Amino acid sequence: MTARTAATCVAALLALAGCSIKPGGMVEAVGSGDTAVRLPSEFTAGTFSVEPAATTVVFSDIPYEDLAAGTARNGRFLHVEVLWRPAPGRTPIEASSTNLSIRFVVVSEGEVGVYVGGGFAWIKGGRPGDAALGLNIIGSSISLVDKTPGFVDLLSPASLLGELGALRNAENARATRRAASQFVTNRLGRVRWVGADDGTIAPLALAR
Repeated sequence: MTARTAATCVAALLALAGCSIKPGGMVEAVGSGDTAVRLPSEFTAGTFSVEPAATTVVFSDIPYEDLAAGTARNGRFLHVEVLWRPAPGRTPIEASSTNLSIRFVVVSEGEVGVYVGGGFAWIKGGRPGDAALGLNIIGSSISLVDKTPGFVDLLSPASLLGELGALRNAENARATRRAASQFVTNRLGRVRWVGADDGTIAPLALAR
């Protein structure tokens, strides 16, 4: 790990440890192609649920009613699964490590793009019994895996970085995840991913 990476990691850890967790936050997807497009996304709320396989965290700037009804025209949905928690001195603590599974859905004028990848984040809270969870995503790689015919991909491959907070609300997290899954499925005309009603997680599963 370089000195710069180490300094970034320490700063991120101190920032998470020294402040309260606020729901929502901002991430930025940065394309690595010739155009280097930057797509910022701001969320005012976020919820999480501690599942048997992983902690699932969801953020959306699309009203739930529009997701559920399939009427959303513009917006973003972010689904993060926390696979393991970094422990300084015992686990890799650099941006190239992967402790997150990421799904990022972009809706633009009714067209849909689904990006999938992995990333690394410092994590605060989010354990059983905790009311809030904080993520500081310092490294990731996402790429487009599916889209509607009219969607124009200006990002792939891209990194997604940012700071986010979520409140514990299993019912809301699962309902929002299912609504987003159904929305994407309906727009694509095929199942892309589904979270089971019992809360288990199967990445890009084809049944519920």
